[in-house]
Amino acid sequence: MTTPLHITIGRSADGVAQLSAVGEIDLTNAPEFAARLRDALGGGSRALVDLTRVDYLDSAALATLFAHADRLDIRISPLNEALLSFSGLDQLAAVEVVAEGGSQ
Repeated sequence: MTTPLHITIGRSADGVAQLSAVGEIDLTNAPEFAARLRDALGGGSRALVDLTRVDYLDSAALATLFAHADRLDIRISPLNEALLSFSGLDQLAAVEVVAEGGSQ
């Protein structure tokens, strides 16, 4: 059973768009994730995508991140670090691995 996905969009004190996700991102909810990411990126700006509380990412989630990689700063937990490394996403987007409890 998929853990429900919860997405929050906001801005940092210096105006940077931020998207935080909690749960799992897979084929069932990747369209919602993609739409919310497009909303956060509106206007051509960069966005910080906090995935430190995401337990699972599948290829649909990766495809969404790859589509916008040049405009993303991604925070990821050590749990998903290898996935971003093996896929090569860490070569296209700024990726920061954040240990548990170290997010924002």
